[in-house]
Amino acid sequence: MQNEKTDAADCGAPKRPRTTAGGLYAYANQQHDGEDETTETGGYSIERDALECGICFMPFQAEIYMCNNGHAACGSCCAGMHRACPSCRQPIGDIRCRPLEKAVAAISSPCKFRVSGCMKILGYTERRSHEASCPHAPCRCPFDGCYYQGSMLYHHIQEEHATDGVDVAIRRCTAVTLHRSKPFHVLLNRGGTRVFVLPNGGDVPMGRSLSLVTVGPPPLPPPPPQRGTPYAIKVGAVDGLDQLSISGTIPRVRCVQGFEAKSFLFVPDAYWGSSGTIDVAVTIG
Repeated sequence: MQNEKTDAADCGAPKRPRTTAGGLYAYANQQHDGEDETTETGGYSIERDALECGICFMPFQAEIYMCNNGHAACGSCCAGMHRACPSCRQPIGDIRCRPLEKAVAAISSPCKFRVSGCMKILGYTERRSHEASCPHAPCRCPFDGCYYQGSMLYHHIQEEHATDGVDVAIRRCTAVTLHRSKPFHVLLNRGGTRVFVLPNGGDVPMGRSLSLVTVGPPPLPPPPPQRGTPYAIKVGAVDGLDQLSISGTIPRVRCVQGFEAKSFLFVPDAYWGSSGTIDVAVTIG
């Protein structure tokens, strides 16, 4: 009678995971057979919306609740829905969904800006906030037709766009002549690495909107909200019209395209005159 041996290492071996459009999370399976030891690595794939609240469609945070029928929602949505499940109208907000909380807490992955130098390993619930302020995130060049994205934006603009209307802010106050057809003007601080952009928006009727923004990653450590970089914009008096001015704290973005200023200086059409230009004084710091 022939003896047949079954290799214990092959019994119950995990199936090859199927890749989907969702995130990929790694696992390791160590197998021992006498003196032989192998480490098999693979991955589980999961659809992204499985880890998102079905109400606000944002990633789940630490506290997840469910109704008696098992529908899950984040804590803020439970309060906003007056503690009634939108799927079945059962009460929701009292029962924690512990298994899903445990699964979310166990997920970790590298920062998506790892190729740019960030070596942090992030938990699922902290990844979104970290990547929004990661100092290694690339910045996009504001000039149309330029596809540069990287951490050396200051030097890129100096080398590639020196003739595209870029001023160097030698002193705290810099004078700029701005044409109404120009969508923005770039200022570089001398001897530094900061890039400032003066957007000239046409999104207001009977005039233009001027604001100021700096393009770059947030500083480390981040300053208190009340201690950002101050600025002032002044447009000189023209033909009996009063001087216009605005001041505030400079917001910081990685991409000017799509930026919407919370506050801006409204410059009516009368200020632009027949030449279509205005003289602007920009003070930074």
